[in-house]
Amino acid sequence: MFVELKALGGVNFVRADFVIAVTSNDPAKCYVFVQGSANSIPISEPVKTVVEKLEAALKAPAAPA
Repeated sequence: MFVELKALGGVNFVRADFVIAVTSNDPAKCYVFVQGSANSIPISEPVKTVVEKLEAALKAPAAPA
């Protein structure tokens, strides 16, 4: 359940169920906070896009084991 997000220096794959918060003070960038990390992850996508990707990943059915 990883989500591909455009980072400032490339691409990050974030586990959707580990995201605690998404915050933004710029229309084109945001920060993602993840469990177990002391730092935020800077993302070069609008907050609305990131939240939509995370919600879609959490609603998707789990892959068979």
